[in-house]
Amino acid sequence: MLNDSPPAKSALKSRVLLISHNFPPTQGPESALVRLNTLDLLRRGWQVSVLTTTMDHIYQGMDQTMLDGLPPELEVIRTPSYDAVIRRRWPRVARVVMTVLRRWVLPEVFLLWLFSSVPAGKRWLQKHGPAILYSRATKHVSNVTGWYLKRATGLPWVAHFSDPWIERHLNGFQRWFARQFESRIIRDADALVFVTKKLADRVLRSYPSVAHKTHIIPHGYAPLVGSLTPVKGAGQRPLQALHAGSFIPGYRDPANLLAGLALLNQRLPLQGCLLLTFVGQDTTVYQPQVEASGLAGVVRLLSSVPFEQCQQMIGQSDLLLVLDTPGYGGIFLPTKLIEYLPYEKPVLGLTEPDSVVHELLRESNQYFADLDSPEDIAAVFERLLLQWQTGVWEISTKARSCVLEYRIDRVNVKLDDLLNSLAAKLPKNTA
Repeated sequence: MLNDSPPAKSALKSRVLLISHNFPPTQGPESALVRLNTLDLLRRGWQVSVLTTTMDHIYQGMDQTMLDGLPPELEVIRTPSYDAVIRRRWPRVARVVMTVLRRWVLPEVFLLWLFSSVPAGKRWLQKHGPAILYSRATKHVSNVTGWYLKRATGLPWVAHFSDPWIERHLNGFQRWFARQFESRIIRDADALVFVTKKLADRVLRSYPSVAHKTHIIPHGYAPLVGSLTPVKGAGQRPLQALHAGSFIPGYRDPANLLAGLALLNQRLPLQGCLLLTFVGQDTTVYQPQVEASGLAGVVRLLSSVPFEQCQQMIGQSDLLLVLDTPGYGGIFLPTKLIEYLPYEKPVLGLTEPDSVVHELLRESNQYFADLDSPEDIAAVFERLLLQWQTGVWEISTKARSCVLEYRIDRVNVKLDDLLNSLAAKLPKNTA
């Protein structure tokens, strides 16, 4: 279990208005990250209030357990995102309108949140006085909201990027639309935070003048409660592997992994030796491929489960898998990879060469295979299964040392320093 208990009281610092379309009980990795960062900032003494959406979303599910551990005094300002409002009130119309907006007009349909988030942010600032603005994206509407509030108030503002915005899935008009906001966000933010240098280099290649305000702060994890339980029964039972995380059909899927396991299964029957579980959104759609590959007794597909249940599954597994996202130059740092680290289990990454995932796993003496090569995937799984049969199953000292680098209390020292520097720009009577 993760140790994300309510923060202990410490000396109060300045106000922070954290802006994020994703926040509990919204399900998903960004919601979990924002929750974790909110708790860490509260522990450090920042007076955090969160501007987010209501408990109603057009695409994402809800996980009420993610509200557990949030301090009751935390102020959460919830405003409706009108994509969800339209769907709820006029479902037939919404199917047409949302499809048109998503495919041909808006670079992100969640931009409809602007109509409520910006007025709500202005009202909050008028009532409570100046604060540091801290917007977090994968949902880029969060940064666009931050930009509008920055323009209206002139307050110091941190814009956070987990993913690029202007990418291949957008049409020409959507790219132009997104570029108008992206350029303004990058120009006007007092600080830009990216989770990897590769991501920063990709997004900022058109903005060479902003290097001085760019900061690399990776994802972090919360330490576990209690001591770790060593793996038992290695070599005496099937190796239990887990991939926790959603698939995106045609974008990030298990096709090559299944092909690699099918190759291995031809020379080393896997049933009774390996049980691989996929858990997350859009996993069950691959059941026909699993059966066609002859892996029905080896691969299990489960839909999304609550966050805490997923963490328990990670803790009970022997091998943890992460799938990189192909075609983007290896810029992504998957949230689940960082969430795996405190469990100190062997991790296998299916990656592109020199990707962020590949570099992290190589530096930490973990395992990786070429995402585009079923033969390489089969070979790495075969080596792991042979290692499992020896009865020795643990990670190296180097891997344990690397884990510590991603603890949230270490990772966010840079964020804390950054916010302290921006707090000096607030009017003296609010510091």
